[in-house]
Amino acid sequence: MTPSRWQIHSQHTASFRSVAPVLWLLTGAAVAAWAYFSMATPERVRHFLVLHQGLETLSIVVSALVFAVGWKAHSINPQRNVFILACGFLGVALLDFSHMLSYAGMPDYVTANSVAKGINFWLPARYLVAVSLLWALGLHWHAPGDSASAGPGRFAVLALVLGVVAAVHVLVFWYPHWYPETYGSTGLTPFKIAAEYGVIALYAASLALLLRLARERTSFDVARLFAAVWVMALSEFFFTFYVTATDPFNLLGHVYKVVGYYYLYRAIFVGTIEAPYRALKQSDKALRAVLDAVPDLMFEVTRGGRYVEIHTRQPELLLLPAEQVLGRTIHDILPPQAAAVAQRAIDAAAEHGVARDFQYTLDLPDGKHWFELSVARKVMDEASEAHFVVLSRDITQRVQTLDTLRKLRHAVEQAPNSIFIAGADGNIEYVNPAFSVTTGYSLAEVVGRNPRLLSAGGTPLSVYADLWAHLSSGRVWRGEFLNRRKDGREYYESAIISPLHDEQGRITHYLAVQEDVTERKRDEERIRKLVNFDALTGLPNRTMFASRFSQALALTQRSGQHLALLYLDLDHFKNVNDSLGHQVGDELLVEIAHRLQLVLREEDTVSRPGGDEFIIVLPLADAQHAAHVAESLQSEVRRVCRLGHHELVVTSSIGIALYPEDGREFETLAQRADAAMFRAKETGRDTYRFFSADMQAHSLRVLQIENALRSAVVQNQLALHYQPQIRLRDRRLTGVEALLRWTHPELGLISPAEFIPVAESSGQILGIGEWVLRTALAQARAWCEAGHTGFTVAVNLSMVQFRHPGLVEMVQQALADSGVSPQMLELELTESIAMDAPEKVIAIVQQLFDLGVQLSIDDFGTGYSSFSYIQRLRVHKLKIDQSFVRHLGEDGSAQHIVRAIIGLAQSLDLESIAEGVETATQCEALLSLGCNTGQGYYFSRPVPAAQLDAWMTERRVTLV
Repeated sequence: MTPSRWQIHSQHTASFRSVAPVLWLLTGAAVAAWAYFSMATPERVRHFLVLHQGLETLSIVVSALVFAVGWKAHSINPQRNVFILACGFLGVALLDFSHMLSYAGMPDYVTANSVAKGINFWLPARYLVAVSLLWALGLHWHAPGDSASAGPGRFAVLALVLGVVAAVHVLVFWYPHWYPETYGSTGLTPFKIAAEYGVIALYAASLALLLRLARERTSFDVARLFAAVWVMALSEFFFTFYVTATDPFNLLGHVYKVVGYYYLYRAIFVGTIEAPYRALKQSDKALRAVLDAVPDLMFEVTRGGRYVEIHTRQPELLLLPAEQVLGRTIHDILPPQAAAVAQRAIDAAAEHGVARDFQYTLDLPDGKHWFELSVARKVMDEASEAHFVVLSRDITQRVQTLDTLRKLRHAVEQAPNSIFIAGADGNIEYVNPAFSVTTGYSLAEVVGRNPRLLSAGGTPLSVYADLWAHLSSGRVWRGEFLNRRKDGREYYESAIISPLHDEQGRITHYLAVQEDVTERKRDEERIRKLVNFDALTGLPNRTMFASRFSQALALTQRSGQHLALLYLDLDHFKNVNDSLGHQVGDELLVEIAHRLQLVLREEDTVSRPGGDEFIIVLPLADAQHAAHVAESLQSEVRRVCRLGHHELVVTSSIGIALYPEDGREFETLAQRADAAMFRAKETGRDTYRFFSADMQAHSLRVLQIENALRSAVVQNQLALHYQPQIRLRDRRLTGVEALLRWTHPELGLISPAEFIPVAESSGQILGIGEWVLRTALAQARAWCEAGHTGFTVAVNLSMVQFRHPGLVEMVQQALADSGVSPQMLELELTESIAMDAPEKVIAIVQQLFDLGVQLSIDDFGTGYSSFSYIQRLRVHKLKIDQSFVRHLGEDGSAQHIVRAIIGLAQSLDLESIAEGVETATQCEALLSLGCNTGQGYYFSRPVPAAQLDAWMTERRVTLV
């Protein structure tokens, strides 16, 4: 009875399963009743008429209800199928009503009642049911809400049904003889039985249509409609078996008919009525779910802003509880500014139907919130007041996010560094303005292109390999590129490139932040050069040279050979600075540095530690090779240097120390090469010398003297000796020169020629010089107090003393402390002092002259004095160096030099005094040349002050 499972659509499976047991039960009960009552003699059912009328009344009520519901449903949601059934059942209700009134035992209904008269109303009613069902099922069944297709009009169908009903009544009441006989003395006639089977056949056609509809989705309950038709078909079978109108078959037929009507009502009409309500309820649930899912505040308000309804899942966003808001207006609830915005949105919606993007802010307990309004006019009855649906969305997070994004955008666009974003394919999608400024390319020129367009071709391939190794593994890469700008200029760029991932962790883009570090690289290079190279010549400085020396020494040690360290110093370079200026001197140093580099091998290194000194290391070089290099270096230095308008010739002195003979580390070798260089200078300059053992001893001696000298004054180891200065024409004493002597308890008597240079180089000469001056002035005071007057006491000034800024003040204070007349003090300046910084020397000499002190220039003729300069110096004497006096009478050239010096002194109105007079011949020669004064062993050796007193007494010198 139930169709195969595979034929039924899944929509109807559950319904068929629910009705199948009932159909099996009813069918089984029908078969059992038929079998039972067929074997027995039919008996009259007690109270049959009452039961019959009751059952018919139920079926009439159901039929009338079907019509009423179907008619009303059609007026709301037109469905042709339902309307046909409704009109059909209206006719069925009328015919069944007439059938009930015409039944035997009831009062006559228009005409005499009989069983045949009742059957005559019954059969048309059954056919009207079957035909209506078949007609309704044969049409396309529309879902509720669908528009009905074209067909007979509403009143046409109703008129047709009513016409059929009227025709049946006319036929039964007034023309019964036209009606075939349906019931006789023997019971049902063959016509009546055949007619019942005709109804069953129509029901069978309906069942076939229902089985076909069960294979697809429908808008009605196919299973219950199938059950209704099946049960009504069973009822028709009962109406073919009864013999008397009151037997059980007739009653069972009516019972089954009522059950069939019930299923029909449930299948179509109740479904038709319930479906819209179920759909409405489902729609309401869906709408409620949508509303619950909406995170925004939703209001329904009037044109004036009065709250009609509120829906929200976030009551904390309301300024007041919802029950306190309803009935009040937006102007009562919201702040004035927010209410004004809301009212403008409502007004805009009233005019245009919809209004969007109206924003305002509210201060809530958790802070300031931004809201955005969307307003739509709600469709209402024309007579009703216009309502508006207001959606108030909290956009605080969006505003804050947009503000953050705006800041980020400004940060990116205003960032001083170049920034670009590339897609997963590596092509550029965005660049910031700084990128365009740095590279010269605009956004339009680079979008869609690979960043390799910036490459200058100088970045190693390993850098790119490392870059993609990092990015492919999702790591950040940092490095540098050598790129090229649009105009072709190259520049260095430091880059940080990061992969960007989506929510699934896939790389979607690459972010590059780059900085032009060209200037920084240049600064680093400059700093590196400043740290490791001489700023003037570009040669390695002492620090870099020490590193190069270590490498050269390591190479030498591995090979087991020698290494040579050369110290080169330019001869008399100071004269170039003094006469031509420091700029020319610097140019000369640059030229000499270039020449030295030309001589050396690639593995050799030359450095300029400072001044006019150069130090050279020759790895894998023995003494012979070092000598050849020294000769080549001196030859290069000696060549004429053309610097601008000047042509200069300079020479150099070189000291050589060898590894391992002279030392095994840099400091030792450097010290000994420096000592050898000084030996070269002492032996005439423009030559080179190797370090030797006596030079080492000399260095130790210098160090020993320097250390001992520091305590010489405190321990009274120093003393002054005085040598007379005699006027040659009358042999009278004109002055004495104070000469320093040092006797050390361990070292013994140390020559001034040995310890004075040490005192000058170590800076101790300042203290010693002041002690000499004050001691000589104290002795002069003693002589004055003893009656010895009329002569000067000469004190030598060293270069270090003369350069000291407090010299004049020191002399002035020493004179004041001693009480000696300034005219009795004579200060001797060497010619080299006089030529150092001429203008400054002239100023200092003038200050000393103003003190009343006598001044003389010592060792005159050994330097490079300028006669015009000497003329400007306020001095009193010129002292002729003993090197010229020594050869008087032996060398004619010496006599010419002395005569020239004496002539110069006379022309400048200066006294001349000769040093180193040791013989009578020299004395007579000086006198003949016009020299004023002599000083030397011929007259007296330098002696202590007490011996000088005795010498004066013995010689009976007349003091002038």
